[in-house]
Amino acid sequence: MGTAIKTAAPEQTVSELREVCERQITNSFSERKAFEKLAASNPFAILPHKPTYLLPFTYSDPNYESYNFLPEGDAFENVEAKFQVSIKYVAVENFILDNINLQFAFTATSWWQTYNSDISSPFRETNYEPELIFSYSEPWSFFGLDVGNSYISLNHQSNGKSGPLSRSWNRVVGGFSFGTGDLVWALKTWWRVPESEKEDALDPAGDDNPDIDRFLGVGELAMLWQINDKHNLEMMLRNNLRSDNKGAITLGWSFPLSKRLRGYVEYFNGYGESLIFYNQSTERFGIGVKLTDWL
Repeated sequence: MGTAIKTAAPEQTVSELREVCERQITNSFSERKAFEKLAASNPFAILPHKPTYLLPFTYSDPNYESYNFLPEGDAFENVEAKFQVSIKYVAVENFILDNINLQFAFTATSWWQTYNSDISSPFRETNYEPELIFSYSEPWSFFGLDVGNSYISLNHQSNGKSGPLSRSWNRVVGGFSFGTGDLVWALKTWWRVPESEKEDALDPAGDDNPDIDRFLGVGELAMLWQINDKHNLEMMLRNNLRSDNKGAITLGWSFPLSKRLRGYVEYFNGYGESLIFYNQSTERFGIGVKLTDWL
C-alpha cells in the first residue's frame, strides 16, 4: 500500500488510489509475502518454505526392482504414508545490496511403510534438500507480468543412502513467481553441477545418477489457484523437453478443516517423485492434512 501512495500520480484521485491499494491487499500472493516479511522481522522466526503435510494413506504400484538385493526388497507394500517438512530462515536482509535476502532452507520428504509390520514398518525413502537462497524481494516487471519474488539458490538433494541405493545431485536453481488475483504462477529452471563418473558401481565417489536430467529435465512450472479464500488447487508440470517426452504432473487440492489445519489430496504421475525412482514412472494418490500451504 505504501508503494502505491508513494508512486501515485498527482492527478490520481483518492478513490482510484483506494482501488489500487485494495487490489494489492486482496492479492493472495501479496498477502503471503507481507505476512512472511512481518514474521522474518523476528530473529527467532522459522518460516515455512514449501508446504508441510502428512498423507497417512497413499497408494502406488511402483517397480521396486531398485531394492531387489535387500532381504525385504520384495516385501514392500503399495499402501504407505508420505510426509514433508519444509522450513527456511532469513539469515541476512539486504545482503550486499538492497532487497537481496540471504536465506537457508531445508526440506525433507519421506515415504514410510507405516502399515508393513512384517518388515518392521521402515522408512523406505527420505529425500533431503538443503538450499542456500539469494532472494530478491522488490517487485519488477517481466514482459508485462508483475514479478513478486525472484531468487537464485544453491541446491543439494540426496536420499542419504550408500551403495546401490545412493542418489544425489547438486544444482544452481533460478526462478520467479507472480500473482494475478487469486492465481499464482511459479517458474524455475536449473543447471546441474557436473560430477565425475564412477569407476565402480559401489564406489562412494562419483555420479550416482548420471542420466537424471533425461528424466527430470531442466525446469518446472507450477500454478496455484485460491478459490474464495478457502480452497487451493495446485498443479506442477515438468518435462525433459526431449523427443521421448518424459515428465511429471502433480495435482493437489487443499481445503480448511480448522483455523490451522487443512485437508489435502494429492495425485502424482510421472518421473522423479522420489530420487530412488527418478528413472521409473510412478503414479500415486494420497489423502491427508496440510500444516502449511503455499498461500
